[in-house]
Amino acid sequence: MFWKKKPRTEHTRSQSTVASTYTPEIPVQNLGKAAEALALSLKDYSEAAHEASYPDPDGELVAAREKVAAARQLVVKGRIAYALGQCIPEHVEHWPAWSRREDFREWVHFNATQILAREHGEDDGNRKIAISTIEFIFNGSRYRLVLSNLGMSYAPTLDLLGDIEFWLGEQLVAKLGLVKDLRPEHPMWEFSEVRALKVGSWMKDVIDIATQIEAGRHKWANDIHDNQTLETAKNIDFGQSE
Repeated sequence: MFWKKKPRTEHTRSQSTVASTYTPEIPVQNLGKAAEALALSLKDYSEAAHEASYPDPDGELVAAREKVAAARQLVVKGRIAYALGQCIPEHVEHWPAWSRREDFREWVHFNATQILAREHGEDDGNRKIAISTIEFIFNGSRYRLVLSNLGMSYAPTLDLLGDIEFWLGEQLVAKLGLVKDLRPEHPMWEFSEVRALKVGSWMKDVIDIATQIEAGRHKWANDIHDNQTLETAKNIDFGQSE
């Protein structure tokens, strides 16, 4: 009969269950904080898992890295990187060709004597290395400088790679990696890394050589300017002689 209670269907039972378990929505700001906390927790876990995946550092390797870092700090802060990594190689790079000129000594801006300069090429797989060897006596010591042009590196920039060896007699006392960015109008060699280093009194000579080169370069530029000034002054007349 119509007054009898209708049987509960599956639909009505599910509605009743939902209604009995309903909870208010979590505020959006609380969701953001919870997500941030979870993200930080996952980040910490990821870093811990990444660190745990590597074996304990080898003591010898750690010591080697510290030694290389100390050598780099020494040559950079002691101006050896500038002197031997830019100033000197830029100054002597063309000496093998210039040494055949009668006015060669005018282009030598430090107190070098008994200069010998030569160049040759060596094949290294798919590339040819251009090598300039410069020998001279400075401050009573015989030095040999070997500048190697190792060719181009096209990634990530257009760079010329090289290295420089500095010998005191028959002992290699320094070897530095060099790089030359070819994008500037006047590209120059620059220091990139230490490959060999033996600390000694030769370092003072290298600094003195670079200082003399800088002074000679400034004098050469000033002489050109002074000569131009003198020539210009000859062509100026204020009418005082009349």
